[in-house]
Amino acid sequence: MSRQTAMPGSGYRHNRQPRPQPQPQMDLFGSGLSNGAIGAPAWLELPAEARAALTSLMTQLILDHAARTATLPAKGVDHDL
Repeated sequence: MSRQTAMPGSGYRHNRQPRPQPQPQMDLFGSGLSNGAIGAPAWLELPAEARAALTSLMTQLILDHAARTATLPAKGVDHDL
């Protein structure tokens, strides 16, 4: 009794979902209007105090995120005697 199995290229089709296309990255400091910020003022049009505050807030946000996602060194990795 022989047994047949589906082999690649034998007409067997996988139900694969197409990969989602990555979203284009927004240019925060570029010139011109971005697609998502129609009507928003350009960076250089903001008062210096607002730019400084936003820069400080974004810096803190990035540092907080990095601190939460930092990995701890694995135990037993150090091979020094």
